[in-house]
Amino acid sequence: MDARFVHVSRQAPSEILRLSPVLAETVARWSADRQSAAVVIRHQRPYILLGPKDRRLPHLNSAVRWLNDQGYPVFMRIGGGSAVLLDEQCLSFAVSQPCHDFTVWEANFRSMSQGVIDGLRGLGINCDFGRAVGSYCEGPYDLVSDGRKIAGIAQAIRGGFALVSGMLLIRQDPLATTRLLQQFYSRAGSDLILDPNAVTALTRLPQMSELTVEQVEEGLYRGFAQHFTLHSQELSPEEVALAQQLMRKRQLTG
Repeated sequence: MDARFVHVSRQAPSEILRLSPVLAETVARWSADRQSAAVVIRHQRPYILLGPKDRRLPHLNSAVRWLNDQGYPVFMRIGGGSAVLLDEQCLSFAVSQPCHDFTVWEANFRSMSQGVIDGLRGLGINCDFGRAVGSYCEGPYDLVSDGRKIAGIAQAIRGGFALVSGMLLIRQDPLATTRLLQQFYSRAGSDLILDPNAVTALTRLPQMSELTVEQVEEGLYRGFAQHFTLHSQELSPEEVALAQQLMRKRQLTG
């Protein structure tokens, strides 16, 4: 299957990196309009992404202001899931395709994420779908290795597209991240208790301590290339304008 490939590298212009929280959604809208698949691999500057359930937290606004004071912009995702931290030690991915059928939800997770699994296997990392109980943003279709979460994956079906997106934890400190998100939930009035031992980074896996973000980036490309014929295409000026609008719509300021 042919697919558009959008790559936002670490060296991308700052104005593009700033739009990273909404670029997957932006490209997914292109998938719906063009009736074509797309793959996105992207870097980002640090930010916090929240999920639909987080909107109901009793003290959400004050907790968001606290995150802002720590230097983290906060955005609401369009798919499922809950709070995560994305930063330079992670690598984000997304696959979108035309879709109006909610009954293919499970099949979408498996088929659209397979390139990630294959890419990691090419690097010597075995993983599969699973639930790491107690992990932040816990879900049944996260990627786990040796029982611990190494990637969070979420899905949205809307506007004529399916979007399966996530992030690989490459060098991010799982203890510090869990501690930050635990403080957020406590300040927001949640009784959720997170288990920092349920999450790990790729570099903490056996024999992976020297793994770089760039190696994972190349591995992801090779993994997706097993399932798609990838055609590189940069964001159009119209897409950049749309992403700027979505940034204003999705950002929370408390």
